Amino acid sequence: MEESYQKQQFEARLERIRTREPEPHVAANTGSQTKLPSGATDRRVPFACILAFVTGLLVLLAANVISFQTQGETSFFLKILGSVGPFAIAGGLLFVIMIGLGMRDKPHVIGLAAGLIATYLGEAYLAWLFPDLWMALYSPEHLDNMLIQAGLRTPPIVSY
Repeated sequence: MEESYQKQQFEARLERIRTREPEPHVAANTGSQTKLPSGATDRRVPFACILAFVTGLLVLLAANVISFQTQGETSFFLKILGSVGPFAIAGGLLFVIMIGLGMRDKPHVIGLAAGLIATYLGEAYLAWLFPDLWMALYSPEHLDNMLIQAGLRTPPIVSY
C-alpha cells in the first residue's frame, strides 16, 4: 500500500511538472520581485568584499608609511620594522586582521588581495593627486622619487 501511495504522488508530481503547474506547497510569486531576462543573473559585489578592499588599501598604505617613518631609528624594535619592509609589515597586519576579525572567507580574501594590489600599483597616482597629504606622510624627497619612478614627473636635469 505504501508503494502505491508513493507511486501516485510521484506520478502526480510528474504531471504537474509537465503542465508547469506550481507545487502546492510553494507560494506563488507576489510580483514584488523583478524578473530578469533569460540568461541574465543578478550578481552584485558583496559588502564584505568592498569592506575588505578598503581594508587592504589602508593596510598597505599604513605599512608603507610605517616602514618609511621607522627607517634610521635607534630603537631595536623600530629598527626591525624599518628594515623588514612594507610587505612584511602588511603581512603581519593582515594576519592580525584576518584572524582577529574573522576575514578568512572568500569575499574577504579576494577584497583584501585586490586592495593590496590597488595600493601597490596606485599609490604614486594618489600621491600625484594629493601631494600635500603625501608630503605629510613621507618626506618631499621620497614623494619626488615616488613620482619619478611612476613616470608622473621628470627627473631634474643636472649639468656640470
